[in-house]
Amino acid sequence: MAGIAMETGTFVTIGVSQMESPAVRIAAQNLKQDLMSVLAAEVSLEENKGNETIIVGTIGVSQGIEQYFDPGKLQDELGNFRKEAYIHAVSDGKLVIAGTDRRGTIYGIYDFCEWIGVSPWYYWADVPIRKKERIQIPEDYEKIDFPSVEYRGIFINDEEELDHWARLHMNEDTIGVHTYEKIFELLLRLKGNYIWPAMHVNSFNRKQENGALAERMGIVVGTSHCDMLMRSNNREWRPWLEQKGYQDVRYDYSVTGKNREILHEYWRESVRQNKEFEVSYTLGMRGIHDSGFETSMLTGNTEEELRQQKIRLLETVIENQNKILEEELDEVPLKLFIPYKEVLELYDEGLCVPEEFTIIWSNDNYGYIRRYPSEKERKRQGGHGIYYHNSYWSPPGRSYLFLCSTPLAHTKYELMKAYHEGIQKLWILNVGALKPLEMETEFFLRLAWEAGKEEGRTRNVDDYVSQWLGRNFTGAEEKMLGPLLNQFSQIANVRKLEMMEDDVFSQTAYGDEGAVRLHKLREIVRKADGIYRGLPEEEKDAFFQMVLLRIHAVWLTMCQYYFSDRSTLCHSQGKMQAAALYVKETREYEDARRKLIFYYNQVVSGGKWNGIVTPEDFPPPRTAMYPACTPPLQIGERKMLVHLWNEEERLSFRKPGIKWLEISNGGEGWFDFHAEAPEWVELSESRGRIYSEKRIMVTVKEIREGAEGEIRLWNETDKVLQCVPIEILPFGRSGGTEEDGAVVIPMQGVEAEGFRTIHRLGREEGDLLEGYTKGAEVSFPVFFESDGKFLLEIHRFPSLNSTGRIRVGIQMDHGEVQIVESQAKDEWKSTWSRNTMDNVDRLYLTLPWMERGHHCLSVKVIDRYFAFSRMVIYTKQRKENNLGIIQGNQELPQTGMVREWAERFYGISDLGPRKEIFADAKTRKDSLTPTDQFVESERYAETKKPEEILKAADSVFCENENTVKIDAVTAYMQTQYAYTTNGNWQYCSSESYGRSGLAMYLRQRGRTWERAGEAPALNYEIECGDGSYTLWILMRIDHADPSCMAVAVDGMFVEKDLLYHEGKTWRYEAEQVWRWIPFARLSLAGGRHLLTVAVMASGIRIDRLYLSDRNNRPPVDLYWNAAGSQGCAD
Repeated sequence: MAGIAMETGTFVTIGVSQMESPAVRIAAQNLKQDLMSVLAAEVSLEENKGNETIIVGTIGVSQGIEQYFDPGKLQDELGNFRKEAYIHAVSDGKLVIAGTDRRGTIYGIYDFCEWIGVSPWYYWADVPIRKKERIQIPEDYEKIDFPSVEYRGIFINDEEELDHWARLHMNEDTIGVHTYEKIFELLLRLKGNYIWPAMHVNSFNRKQENGALAERMGIVVGTSHCDMLMRSNNREWRPWLEQKGYQDVRYDYSVTGKNREILHEYWRESVRQNKEFEVSYTLGMRGIHDSGFETSMLTGNTEEELRQQKIRLLETVIENQNKILEEELDEVPLKLFIPYKEVLELYDEGLCVPEEFTIIWSNDNYGYIRRYPSEKERKRQGGHGIYYHNSYWSPPGRSYLFLCSTPLAHTKYELMKAYHEGIQKLWILNVGALKPLEMETEFFLRLAWEAGKEEGRTRNVDDYVSQWLGRNFTGAEEKMLGPLLNQFSQIANVRKLEMMEDDVFSQTAYGDEGAVRLHKLREIVRKADGIYRGLPEEEKDAFFQMVLLRIHAVWLTMCQYYFSDRSTLCHSQGKMQAAALYVKETREYEDARRKLIFYYNQVVSGGKWNGIVTPEDFPPPRTAMYPACTPPLQIGERKMLVHLWNEEERLSFRKPGIKWLEISNGGEGWFDFHAEAPEWVELSESRGRIYSEKRIMVTVKEIREGAEGEIRLWNETDKVLQCVPIEILPFGRSGGTEEDGAVVIPMQGVEAEGFRTIHRLGREEGDLLEGYTKGAEVSFPVFFESDGKFLLEIHRFPSLNSTGRIRVGIQMDHGEVQIVESQAKDEWKSTWSRNTMDNVDRLYLTLPWMERGHHCLSVKVIDRYFAFSRMVIYTKQRKENNLGIIQGNQELPQTGMVREWAERFYGISDLGPRKEIFADAKTRKDSLTPTDQFVESERYAETKKPEEILKAADSVFCENENTVKIDAVTAYMQTQYAYTTNGNWQYCSSESYGRSGLAMYLRQRGRTWERAGEAPALNYEIECGDGSYTLWILMRIDHADPSCMAVAVDGMFVEKDLLYHEGKTWRYEAEQVWRWIPFARLSLAGGRHLLTVAVMASGIRIDRLYLSDRNNRPPVDLYWNAAGSQGCAD
């Protein structure tokens, strides 16, 4: 075959001119290393003389490089060379890699490296280099490529885990040149050119060698929305002031005189330091570390007057910063203005930004772009950029820093809208600590490279993932796994695992939507694990990092919460043995996820990534942990219980389908059952033995309108019969048919003029339908089985439009068009907070009176980009559900298998108890720095039965060895010594007594109380000596702010200054965990007292109280009983 052949054992030469930049020479050196690794050949890097195997050069730098190809192919329509373009060409038996500038040449080099078998992730995910004996390049080979978006980069943010990893593995005391060298190389291999470096843990700017390295390798450095003129304020401002000896200086431009002069000096020094580097400068001002614009000296009397003063002040800031750049620099740099958070309002209200500035728009931190430039703004000389998130440290309870579950289809949809709206200058992605966002990072940078082109890897997300897998793994069955991973993301993004909480998915309304999700996830796990087992050994670690970690983590987390919710449901239904089973199952899934995290850190790649994925540690904020199970206090006597689909009293069908009934044992032991059904009904089981519960699937395959009958259930052991009525109701012959009081209309496969389908972006499953042509309409036939005014629910993709409106028209038959409008058009407006938790904007409309029969529902486009994945018409009272009634496997998920599965897969048996956490009594302003103390126990404490714990409620809680110890759950017993007031208190599982303990809480979220005397409270009669005491409380706070409590003694509430943080228990480091807090300082007279703990917000769980007159913390669980009994004789 003609062309070029490079083979194992041969000599390969690479020619590169000494005139080339260090960045190109570094890339050429990496090409040499890659060829040596792939071919096991001898490779040399030489001065370009024209006779080398591979010639590398940059137009205008490497003399004569243009003779090997047509330079016009790298030019645009005006005859100018495209920025960062490159060409591969074979000429006279040589491979030529040439670029229009230094980065163009670098991209040409690394594109070839990937083509021969070196993944960009060879270091950061341990993807093996593919060994070859021969590389053959045909004589007519030519490849030309260039980027669509000029600046394409990542933001290393919330990077504490990366910093921890760098300290352990990179011989650095923080993220520094050793780590950045690897990050910069990865960026260039992925065709990125831009970075906002880490700013939580250190300052990139404080060590000039960081900037010098970026310049040497060809990376453009900038800073984010809160860091101006290359200053990283969080880690630079105060040290700089100390170094200068300045005092009483504020990062507040409204303070004039010397304060303002010092700010100018601070910024000017940064510009001077970076003037020899290729950087961007962010102009404007916000507070230190992502806080708001500080304007303490402004005196506006009204909100509007103050806003206008802020606008004028910010314009002055920008004007003076711009002067600094003009005075210090010889060339005009890239200047950015980022209207993020509160600054966007100022911009929208008239803030003037110079025309040459690039405006960087943002999403709402959850993947929804807040607004696009107007037609006038699109004409700006400086153009537009986007700051997008695939990772985020949020306000309370809304962070997602473990994984990225945002579907690639979601990212592409939002970013391509941005591109077509003129946002084409700069794209930057918040990637957190980088791992484990390998797939998302590469997709974002590739999309920025090829946006607007007719062809490309990102054209179809299923194809993209399949090809990505194929490039990185030899045996990944990528054509099957690619669509499977995208399906997984759709499921995972309905509620991100970091934000999971109790009662998110219904197990009773219109079936069991939680079980449907678990079955889909389990099937994905099964297939992915099977592919993993079939991979070559050297590829397994990389596959685990890039694929399996996310799948296992989501599945294990969702199972925790499903079985926890099921324990509470079964307890409320009287299924006590089932409740106990599901508590145990929840614990098994918790343990399995801990093993997963341990395996990733300690085992994968020999522990290379230890410290970089630590989702149960702080900082950053922890992922969801400790779902609230409800174990039974006692089991009781055996009895048969029956519960039906949709909590109905009979099973009703209008069309062929599957529903279920549940047979359970309400008490001890077991019983045998037998079931009979009409001949037109199929049962999944007709006899068996019930210990806890069984779900029997009831199938009607053929509709016999008007048929009635009953399913007869015998408890053969106790000779008890129960009958379940079953019937076939009248049904519609076409269109959406009513079932269980609802008509469901999914958007899968819908086509209509003026609408487009967004593949893989339906919520949970299917596609999204977007209306893009004003006035276009799409219609859906429906059939109602009754008359009435019915409720329409629209599941809208919760995109934003901060300066516009989000409306759609709904018309029934040929009646009046009703307007449905979302008020959640920007962050923190209307239902936005809930929308971004559930990734849906549920819109409701009461339809006009409809008679039984056929009707037509039409959707009319009013505002572009209104997109939705399903509609539900409720013809009866809506029952609370999350997913809008989905179809799928309704069987109860399998139990009793995950422990063995986890031990087999991760090779780990038991990890022992988690460290116990004790808060620092001297609370400070919440920060990113952990202050808690951790104590590790060698083993779990002995378990206790509920009755052993609860018996302490029968007597006064007496001081013993200077302490009073109380298990909070004793108040559940409502005795004279321990009782609750003012609330629907429940109990749940806790970690005490070797994980057999119980805590008290109010399960319903979102409730708050203003006055402590009216708030729900726990009350305990105590007896103690005379003295000063500290009241410690072991608690798990709700991860939503506010989370406040109060304490009273004998009915008198303690002053706030005697409480921990004035009664405010929430801190970032307190989220998700059980934590001892030194909550109150009490002065008590000797004798008996009534101790009251009141919660000012629901969701707080309280496990133990510890009252001590010594300056000591409570004992760990293992030694809780060492000081003797809690109670004493009355």
